Amino acid sequence: MHNNDLVNYFDEITSILSTSSDLKKNLISVMRKIKVFTGAEAWSLHITDDPFFKAIGLRKSINIIKFRDEKGAGITGLVLEKGVPVIVRDTSKDKRFNKQSDGFDKLKVRSLICSPLKVNNGIVGILRLINKRRESSFSDTDLKLLVNISYSIAMIFERAFLFRKIEEITVTDDLTGLYNIRFLNRSIEIEIERSLRYGSLFSLIFLDVDNLKKVNERFGHLAGSKVLIETAGLLQDNLRKVDVIIRYGGDEFVIILPQTPIEAGFLIAERLRKIMEKNLFLKKEKSPINMTASFGVASFPDNADSKEALLKLADKAMFRGKSSTKNVVFAAK
Repeated sequence: MHNNDLVNYFDEITSILSTSSDLKKNLISVMRKIKVFTGAEAWSLHITDDPFFKAIGLRKSINIIKFRDEKGAGITGLVLEKGVPVIVRDTSKDKRFNKQSDGFDKLKVRSLICSPLKVNNGIVGILRLINKRRESSFSDTDLKLLVNISYSIAMIFERAFLFRKIEEITVTDDLTGLYNIRFLNRSIEIEIERSLRYGSLFSLIFLDVDNLKKVNERFGHLAGSKVLIETAGLLQDNLRKVDVIIRYGGDEFVIILPQTPIEAGFLIAERLRKIMEKNLFLKKEKSPINMTASFGVASFPDNADSKEALLKLADKAMFRGKSSTKNVVFAAK
């Protein structure tokens, strides 16, 4: 499978994780697909006693197993302790292999891949693929896929955890159904924590719909509200499931792009700008109009070292476009 196919495959299974609130069902669906892709005989998720799993409602099963020993026993315990992925191509030649800690059901484990699930301030689980069917051992491509999926699973689980913690607070915008500014602040904090812990990066896009005031004056505020609803729909349809879209207020939106450097963030903003420009708004209202938006992009930690600085830089970059030509993308300086 070529790199582009691998990226598409990764996007597909990441999308599955975000399709409903049934985390266990989605996890099983994703891991079944990964089994087929890698040729693995089985998979398992070893979880700790961390209250995190109780909060998100992930219960034990044949594939979801509680750690038998959390003190570094076996390869699985080692990954839990060190926090790094491990590939074992032949367990019979690896002295670290522990039948009790690394075993699985009634299956003889010949080879395996282990990847940590990193959430909040530590490692809460280990995701594993067991025994290669078509070949004698797993490949580096298999390892890369499992590591990437582990990152996405952890992100989805962490987001579910956040929902449970703040479910008593309204985190969605009444008009668009997107997240609101309350969710924005905590989401940025989570990404900053992840960046500082693991050296990852992320980008933030500030978007302002151009000339919405003129729409309100010409067609009324209801039409303006419908433009915002349609804008929200365009963003949802053209961004990844792991991206966070927030109605910041008025005619402004903020988008958080995990694992996205500034260059890629700029390209994503430019693609969204073109989509906005080409879209015909208010078609159902029999008064179709064209709308545009101005975008500002900033990245953590390249452009900013705090949540406040990141928002300020992205907003400032957007304002540069807003006060000049509009319908443009600027990156933070």
